[in-house]
Amino acid sequence: MDTWPKSTRPEPPANPDRLRQRIDRGLGADKVDFPDPAAAPLGTDDEAAGTPITREQLHTALAHETRPEGGPAPARSGPQTNTRSNMRFVLLLVLGGALLIAVTAMVTV
Repeated sequence: MDTWPKSTRPEPPANPDRLRQRIDRGLGADKVDFPDPAAAPLGTDDEAAGTPITREQLHTALAHETRPEGGPAPARSGPQTNTRSNMRFVLLLVLGGALLIAVTAMVTV
């Protein structure tokens, strides 16, 4: 049984647009599903400098910046979810504001 001959066409260059599309579809660590208009899309600076990214760099970025469809999100730093700490911060702001008002009222009297 004969096998198909391997293609002699060169492999196309890595396309950072794939990474941007995955991130815009909400498959990134901390991004919602919404397009992000950019004046200089991902990869533009590299391409303009004459050093486009390699396939290995693109695969590494895809692995670190995005998650598979329906898979867990990669490690991220996002909004704080510690409600106790958030409440302390709000309380501190309210008390600081009340103190500022009280001091201002005493000075102006």
